[in-house]
This record gives sequence, structure tokens and C-alpha cells, in this order.
Amino acid sequence: MGSPRLAFVVHSVCSFRTLLVLLLWSLAITALAKPMVLASIKPLALIAQEVAGDQADIDILLPITASAHDYPLKMSDHRRLRDADLVLWVGAELESFLARPLANLPAENVLGSYTLDGLFWPELDDHGHDHPGHDSAHQHSNGDPHIWLDPRNAAIIARAVALRLGRIAPASAAYYAQNAERFSQSLQALDTRLLTQLAPVKSLGFAVYHEGYSHFVAHYGLHQLAYVTFTPERRPGAKHLQALRNVLAREGRCVFMEPYQNSRSIEEMGRSLGLNIGLLDPIGNDKVSSYNDLMEQLGQSFLTCLADGRNTGTHR
Repeated sequence: MGSPRLAFVVHSVCSFRTLLVLLLWSLAITALAKPMVLASIKPLALIAQEVAGDQADIDILLPITASAHDYPLKMSDHRRLRDADLVLWVGAELESFLARPLANLPAENVLGSYTLDGLFWPELDDHGHDHPGHDSAHQHSNGDPHIWLDPRNAAIIARAVALRLGRIAPASAAYYAQNAERFSQSLQALDTRLLTQLAPVKSLGFAVYHEGYSHFVAHYGLHQLAYVTFTPERRPGAKHLQALRNVLAREGRCVFMEPYQNSRSIEEMGRSLGLNIGLLDPIGNDKVSSYNDLMEQLGQSFLTCLADGRNTGTHR
């Protein structure tokens, strides 16, 4: 019979080896696990995907048909927020319904885009004080929260995502940083194309459905006359609609609608004035698979509606 002491030593060594194997296996699994990024809206998800590549999983909280202003979270949404390694959102200035749930998450698991350093902001009341739809009392606290509609801001968001993901998955930090820089370079080329594409229509007046395009409009020097409503949830009053009609009759070329919005009366107004009717989608439909696609589509929508036809100002 063997010595009890020897048996104990052998057992201890085997147990130690087993624990070591389990520990190494656990560390390997952790290292291989991809971070989960949950973006509040599709444009942010598109930016995050450029950074993440195949080294993180990207999901979107809101359906593209939902309003980012007042989305009712479901229990399953709360679980997704808790399970995410990183929640990427604009901020309470856009997704106010997320402020309280995100306040309960660890700060390192949440990245707000609206407060990032170095963002580019359009000047308030950029289109003139005498036009309808420019009430300074209704401006956002610091500016239009649709910050992704300026490609320079998209580059800033991408770098912030790369930095945060690099902390979550240090082994992929260099990969994320390289992707962010590659994306930034592609944005410079995109920006140049859009500046050239939109230059011929910069002086032509238009109205948008809701005040969510000032980043795009200001950056590309477009001539927005007014908006139909400040947010999609707010119905415009009769006085505002009459003022809108007057300014469009004088110098409007196009009035833009948005997907999933009931805007038949505005479309009828535009047609009665001889205006072109366009469609702007700041979020991106199912066919939009990249941030560049989203911006190219937006630029083409402006170009098509503004370049076609002419309102002579006689339909008053």
C-alpha cells in the first residue's frame, strides 16, 4: 500500500493542475469573447461597425421605424442594455428615454456621443430669423443632437468607440484604432464628394419635415428656409403652416418628407405651390449597410429634389 502522505501529495498536484487548466481555459475563453456593442440608433451602429470589424458584435436598440425621441423600452430592451459591454448613444438631448436606464449602468459601459470633445456644431438660427421654424426658445440645449450628419463628427465618434473598445478588449485595441483611422480617411473622401456634388444647389431654398438636419445643412452650405415641425411628435399650428406656405411660395424649390411620418397635408401644400417633393431619411432604411451609404443617400436626395424644376414664386 502506498503512503497516505504520498497519495495526498499526488492528489494535491493533480488538483492544482486541474485548477490551472480550468483557469487558463477560462482566460482563453474570455480573451476570445467579442465585446457586445449596443447602439441606440442605426447611424451610431454603422459608425461602430466600421471600428469593430470582426472583433466585436454590434446590435441596434431601436427599430428604424421608431422615434428616438420617445421610444417605450420593453423588458427585453432593459436586458439588452444590461448585457451589453458598451452602450453607444447620442445623449439625453435626443434619446431622453434612455437617461434613467443608463444612469444605472457602470459608467465605463456607456458612451455618450453628444458630449465628446471636439464635435462640430452649426451656428444657431443659421438660416435667418425671419423664416418660420427658427424659434430660439425651441433650440436644443447646445445644438441639434443629430450630430452624425456631419462626417467630421462621425470620425470623432469612431475614435471614441475605438478607445473604449480597446479598454474592454485590450488584445484588439490596435485593430480598433487602425479601423477608426481608416474610416476617418474614407470620410474625408466622402466629404469631398458631397461638397462637390451639392455645390450647384447650395442657393436653392427648401423646407425639411423636422429640424434634424442642421449639421448636414450647415456643413454643406445648403439653403434651408424652414422646417414643418420641430420634432416629429409635435403637430404644427395653423399660423406656422401659413408662414411656411408663404416662405416656400416666395423662394422654395423643394419640401422634404420623412419615412414613417404622416405628412400628406404638407405634401399637398408643396404640390399646390409647384414644389418638388423629396424624401430625407436621417436614420437609414434596411438597404443602408454603411455610414457612407447613409450620407451618400442623403446627399443624393438633396441633389435630386433641388436640381429638378423651378418654383417661380407665382403660386401664392
